[in-house]
Amino acid sequence: MRRFRTSLFALPLAAGALMALPETAARAADGPSLLQLGLFQREGDAWWAWDSLRRRSPDLADGLSPAVVPLDARRQGEGVALRATAPVGLDVTALCRRMLGAGFGCLVLDSPPLPAPPQATPQATPKAPEIKPAADSAQLAAPHPGGDGKADVAITYPPEAARTMAAIEKSGRRKGRLGAVVPDTALDVMPATLKEEGWNLCALTFDDGPHRVVTRQILDVLNREKIPATYFPVASVAENQGEVIRDFIAAGHEIGNHSLTHADLRAMDPDAQRHEIAEANRILRGFGADPVLFRPPYGRYTPDLLAIAREESMSPVLWTVDTRDWQVRDPDRIVQHVKTEAGTGSVLLLHSTYPSTLNALPRVIAAMRAKGCEFVTLSEWIKRMHQIATPAAAMVPTLVKAGAKAGDAALRTAN
Repeated sequence: MRRFRTSLFALPLAAGALMALPETAARAADGPSLLQLGLFQREGDAWWAWDSLRRRSPDLADGLSPAVVPLDARRQGEGVALRATAPVGLDVTALCRRMLGAGFGCLVLDSPPLPAPPQATPQATPKAPEIKPAADSAQLAAPHPGGDGKADVAITYPPEAARTMAAIEKSGRRKGRLGAVVPDTALDVMPATLKEEGWNLCALTFDDGPHRVVTRQILDVLNREKIPATYFPVASVAENQGEVIRDFIAAGHEIGNHSLTHADLRAMDPDAQRHEIAEANRILRGFGADPVLFRPPYGRYTPDLLAIAREESMSPVLWTVDTRDWQVRDPDRIVQHVKTEAGTGSVLLLHSTYPSTLNALPRVIAAMRAKGCEFVTLSEWIKRMHQIATPAAAMVPTLVKAGAKAGDAALRTAN
């Protein structure tokens, strides 16, 4: 039998949030409640997941009224959500716990139930379709200057990006934590020092987007888990979605600069590079952000680009662990990579545009908490790291401005 995760966007969204609630917090709903049981690419996939729930765990499906609704009613092909209305008096918190424990997705939606469309449940259960987790419905063309904002943009990472990202990670392993994240710093902190200091800070960072559906739900998970994160949107896309940027800021999250168009900035002349950074700052500041961190698209940079970022009062940043969510599009593999590679002091690279990342996020958070991590924004992580890297009397409010390093041979070749 196929595992339930093969339903492309099967979504245990509230796993961490529900498990964090004490048992006494569970209570019966005063009225009908709406459950979200997963996000899917096609309507047939959603009904296959519902049928799987009924066959494998009929007691969990008992009394629920399912419906499949589009994620965006105005546009075709944007995916669908499998939702179910629970009867009055049902303890939906306890039900979701049981569903999550059985390997299914479940999220109690805060909004009131939507009017269900006419039921289209098949009279006879068709043969389950072959569902492959290789593609993501959020995968669309890369943004371009002057975009109209109508597309939900997920960056397409070309094959050579894999070599670049692997080289960045390999280079970071040979450096200390600070040197891996801040490519042009003259300071560093080794893992042994973190252990001696009992240092347990970690940072979740998200690139790209915003995607009108996925990014918003990632924000919901972060807020429910009470985790501050750092978000690096593509400014030409964010320009038309200011509300979600404002909501990130209002919730205490940090907004960074990921350029205007997510182009490979190395190929541009200095004036164009500066425009990419400065124009992105202008757009984001218009929504109330105060970007101080710059993450180059694809992690690709040159010493001259880093120098321009510094001149624009930006601190260039990378990461210590690439979750590879942009490549694998598989929640289980994302979580397993985090469990294997991440630890105390890690800065995780994730993306805000992939439903598979959304799917994995609660388990990523739980895995990092199990490793003893306390989550902070990336700016706070860098500030606190500097307190270990330098004597307190020598601390400065901004990162030390040092000569840009060319990087090791492998990274230079990839870049």
